[in-house]
Amino acid sequence: MKVTIQTTLNVEGNRGFRNGEFHVRDSEFKKDPDFAVAEVAYEWVQKQKRETGQRETIIEKVTWNEKNDITQIVREIEPVLPEDDLPF
Repeated sequence: MKVTIQTTLNVEGNRGFRNGEFHVRDSEFKKDPDFAVAEVAYEWVQKQKRETGQRETIIEKVTWNEKNDITQIVREIEPVLPEDDLPF
């Protein structure tokens, strides 16, 4: 499933709007469309943060297909870190 995601981010006081077209897995989209798109949007926001040198970024608004607001869902996604099972 292809969706258009729009982000409005505030990077240290500078607001920016970006949009792009992304592919979301059909099986995930059928289960929970907002969360499936939010996962893709979260990854895209992280990419945008890396492009700005990891400066402080506030997620102001995230929508998909211009009408579905998923801002809060994207804000609540937390990265899953691998467990530290090293022997030292």
